[in-house]
Amino acid sequence: AMAQAALGSAGLHLDDLTKLRVLEPEVAAQTAQLREECRAFVDKTAEFQKIVGSLTELVDQLAKAAESEKMKVL
Repeated sequence: AMAQAALGSAGLHLDDLTKLRVLEPEVAAQTAQLREECRAFVDKTAEFQKIVGSLTELVDQLAKAAESEKMKVL
C-alpha cells in the first residue's frame, strides 16, 4: 500500500494485473467505457444508414411505379 501511494504521487498506478500504468485507474475505466459507447454509437449509426438506404430504394421504386402508371393513363 505504501509502495502504491509512492507510485501514485509520482503519477504511476498499478492495474488489476499489477502492470504499471500512467493513467489513473478511474480515468482508464472511464476511457474504456467511452470507447465502448463510441463503438455502440458507430454501430447504431451504420444500422441507421442501412435503414435509410433501404427506405430510399423503396421510395425510388414507388416513384418509378407511379411514373409507369401515369404513362399507362396517357
